[in-house]
Amino acid sequence: MFGKKKEEQQKLPFDISEFNSSEQDEIERIKAVLEPSEIIKVVARQSKIMPGGKLITPNTIFATDKRILIRNPNALGLRSDIDSIPYSQINNVKLVKGIFTSEIIIESGQFADDTHGYIPAIPNKKAAKILGVINEHIRVSQQYHVDSSNNEEKDDDPLIILKRRLAKGEITKEEYDKLKIEFE
Repeated sequence: MFGKKKEEQQKLPFDISEFNSSEQDEIERIKAVLEPSEIIKVVARQSKIMPGGKLITPNTIFATDKRILIRNPNALGLRSDIDSIPYSQINNVKLVKGIFTSEIIIESGQFADDTHGYIPAIPNKKAAKILGVINEHIRVSQQYHVDSSNNEEKDDDPLIILKRRLAKGEITKEEYDKLKIEFE
């Protein structure tokens, strides 16, 4: 027909059949914003009938291996906003458990107000899974920062520093050779 050819459907790097049909529908709605190798681990939809839920356009939260995505439909579901929160930017996460549902509160420097990181009326089991995924990836992120700072300490060998200074042009080849002899 006219215009562009129909684009091929994006191939997801994980098995979508492990999710129920409503979760699969939600994944289809956001798959365009997923990175090519990103894997969704948990999908949870805000309750429509429980306190704090939204009757017409409930939010959906996706816990991936890279970040949290919050899909907030508006205009009776015709449009939606998607908040993306990388695990490295999460300062704190809190789970407030109720009888049937829980609230997830994500503190991140990227939110200007308190409402964006606040998701009420998430089923208890799903909220606990999301909290587990977030905590796991925060620990991995923190361990990466600890490991990288340890690598910097290992690189404090005088000869390595000397090589860096030569490469940056801070010292001449003659100065390098002279100092190298002194350090060996």
